[in-house]
Amino acid sequence: MSMDLNAKAAYIRGLMNGLDFDPTSKNGKIISAMMDLLEEMAATVTEHDDALDQVYDELDEMDENLDDLVSGLFGSDEDEDDEDGEAEYEVTCPNCGVVSAVDEETLMTGSLVCPNCGASFDVELLPEEDAAPENAEDSPCKPTEIKID
Repeated sequence: MSMDLNAKAAYIRGLMNGLDFDPTSKNGKIISAMMDLLEEMAATVTEHDDALDQVYDELDEMDENLDDLVSGLFGSDEDEDDEDGEAEYEVTCPNCGVVSAVDEETLMTGSLVCPNCGASFDVELLPEEDAAPENAEDSPCKPTEIKID
């Protein structure tokens, strides 16, 4: 954009010079002053545009450095759940042994179909006995395990 402004200002200046413009007349003095102002404004816009480009470059570099720092401190995000936050569970097919990832809604249907061999099998959620805390009877939340038939 700023290059266009400088080019347009230079074009107008060229028109003024090529058309025998009289800068000493009343109207000529006003137009000359306006032309000087236009050239100064175009130069200022160019400087600000260049400075803004430099700031964006530095900001991008800082963002990359911050991402590297966060990855170094907290590890990568590859192990997190998918973007919409739904938990996925791994289920092993009892027929062919292929491990598939299913979401909670699919798991809660109780019956799954293996995407590899097409075998149907039931899934039953059972409470975990060994992972329960000592006062598990008082706790409203019971841990579960998945049983595949």
